[in-house]
Amino acid sequence: MITRGIRPRSAIGALIGFALAIALAGTRCAMHRLSGDRDARAPVRHARIAGLDAFKSDLPPPGPNQYRLLLDAEALARLSASARLRTNAWNAVLARADEAIAGPIPSGYQGFEWADALASASLVWHAIGDGRYAEGAIRYLRALLDDRFILGDAKGGKDVVTHDSGYGIRTFGAYAALGYDWLRRAPGMDAQLRAHILDRLDQWLAWYAAQGYLRDRPTANYYWGYLTTLSFAGLAASDDSAAAKEWLRKASDAFTNDVLPTFLDELAGGGWPEGWQYGEYTGAEIALVSRAFKTGADFDVVGKMPWLSQMVRHHVHALLPDEHSVYDGGTWGEHPAKPSALALAAAIVALQGVDDAAAAEARWMIAHALPPLKREHAWVGLLADRPGATERSPREGAPTSLHISGQGLTFVRSNWSREAVWASFQAGPPLAEDHQDADQGHFELFRGSDALLVDGGDSEGSATINHNTLLVDDGGRNLNYPPNQGVWGRKVRTIRFADDGVVAVAVGDIGEAYAPSCAEDGCAKRSVKQMLRTFAFVRPSLLVIDDRVVLDRPEYDVVWAAHVTTNPVVAGRLTSAIVGQSRVDIRTLEPENAEGSAVREPTPSGDGPHRADRPWGPMWRIEIASPRGTRERGFLQFITIDRANATPPAARGLSGAGMRGCAGTVDGQRIAVLFLDSRTGGRVPLGSAADLVLIVGLEPGRHYKVSMAAGSCLLELSPEGDVSGPRATAGGFIRLDAAQCGGT
Repeated sequence: MITRGIRPRSAIGALIGFALAIALAGTRCAMHRLSGDRDARAPVRHARIAGLDAFKSDLPPPGPNQYRLLLDAEALARLSASARLRTNAWNAVLARADEAIAGPIPSGYQGFEWADALASASLVWHAIGDGRYAEGAIRYLRALLDDRFILGDAKGGKDVVTHDSGYGIRTFGAYAALGYDWLRRAPGMDAQLRAHILDRLDQWLAWYAAQGYLRDRPTANYYWGYLTTLSFAGLAASDDSAAAKEWLRKASDAFTNDVLPTFLDELAGGGWPEGWQYGEYTGAEIALVSRAFKTGADFDVVGKMPWLSQMVRHHVHALLPDEHSVYDGGTWGEHPAKPSALALAAAIVALQGVDDAAAAEARWMIAHALPPLKREHAWVGLLADRPGATERSPREGAPTSLHISGQGLTFVRSNWSREAVWASFQAGPPLAEDHQDADQGHFELFRGSDALLVDGGDSEGSATINHNTLLVDDGGRNLNYPPNQGVWGRKVRTIRFADDGVVAVAVGDIGEAYAPSCAEDGCAKRSVKQMLRTFAFVRPSLLVIDDRVVLDRPEYDVVWAAHVTTNPVVAGRLTSAIVGQSRVDIRTLEPENAEGSAVREPTPSGDGPHRADRPWGPMWRIEIASPRGTRERGFLQFITIDRANATPPAARGLSGAGMRGCAGTVDGQRIAVLFLDSRTGGRVPLGSAADLVLIVGLEPGRHYKVSMAAGSCLLELSPEGDVSGPRATAGGFIRLDAAQCGGT
């Protein structure tokens, strides 16, 4: 167990309230803030790109039966159709509205219950014209303006959004603006109330622009609460107020200068680095605001933001095979992490007519794979409701892997069945100020509903020690939080990825994850000079993890770590765990004489989110230490997944000149996985025939000459082959059949 060099320290991050309003868990989850070093980072600034430059904030007043925010003529017609057909989405919203108007309901966390009540009752009024719902919506609108906990308590008002560093602007502010638009012709919406709404919005937006948390970080959920309010308020009232016209100008500038560049670059691929407990609601905000620019100002933001379509594909691959849980990177308040239809419902609203194929795939996911929006945010599901609209399975003919380039996140699976083997691999830069874990190199492994190798940390367990990656202890010489990673390694990235349908390989350059805080000032001090982790998945059930590490000093500790929820059995170089109906077997082939150990968590680790060992349930950390004495270290793990009663397959290491690797028989298939360590080529005796030979570490796109001598099965590889030789994929690998160990 690594403990040397870990010293207790006061928390750098403050624990602030559980702050989520998403239809994932039915309870609000605690949010932590990483302040101090991490919050002090300068905001990322992007070059101005062609975005909303043509946008004009001078909008004409909406005509009769016209609204600016999401409710164009087609949307209003769909509401009426859903009411007439009494669809599931309609029934859910009607029940929500009836609950709200039957009697005063409390505000819920940061006003989310009132926000939902306002939106639900407003849509019911628009659909059936019953004035009771308009009156109820107006009551909750007034409560958002003046109250905080219960209707009439007068504890809200001007300062209500300052709590929790401004988190509540996404409810009190955004829904006040929504009510300004959706209820503009409702009984009780008079000039005095309109002026009151504008006055409150002016107070709240002015405060947030000056003091709100992460007000200039498009990768933060806080930012989107502010930008949603700014956009909704500007679109809803720009023809009534000079201040609102200025809000709209600021919102359009934010999209052009910050949002679009960030989403095209840092967030390319559709991920959300804070994790999707926060991402579901934030994704809904992003989609609805983008659509609102079209309905309110006839300007296409959605078409300029491919992230919205990419988000649909992310959700397809992040959903685990059993469809009861999702990938749990970032902050999650409960485990297993629960899926939600919220972001995809909002994506349908935004994408319809822009990317109909992605919208059809989102509809299929909501109808067949995700839990419906029955209560919280059911109104978003009603806006997305399109009875009889085309659905398209995103799984038919789709690849069984996805690489999200901006975040450096890879998902792979053996197939699309509910019993499939599923794995993830993370290798990318820090993108979010909060909620992004220090987990570069982390991987997870599932078989069906059985969680085999897991993210071990709870909602505050962001430190590296809670994850499945490498722990480096330099005794505090350079590392700020040994043996954990820091938050300053902007050069961390996935440098290779490819999937040929049988094999998927991702290579992470993760050494900079261990950079000290002075890296932001350009210092060259590094305890980890280089660290490459190769993730090679051979379908259906073999995962090979290879690590190459170069240290500054030979006396540092490096430990390979992975987490399981049942007490594993350690037998020398083989570590096994059984979870449910499945088992995982980790056979350590390098270091040659290393033996694993299992530590019951939590272990002494120091305080604060960068250090604390915070398991979310019964948890054991498998540790494999590398011997000290050399600056260069390596780990090679042959990991297999099978039924609980299966026998672990044997595996052996392979060593040659410029090439090394491992071999074993998995699922009746003889497999050899080799790693090229020399640019000039190499040779290695396989020892026996192989049905599949995977060679990794090649130059992408280059042709290689490969020969395999009969008898000894000596494999030789040279980079000097002509175009007739096999060509390395973008993942830097080639796949061969060596069943006969002869020929070329």
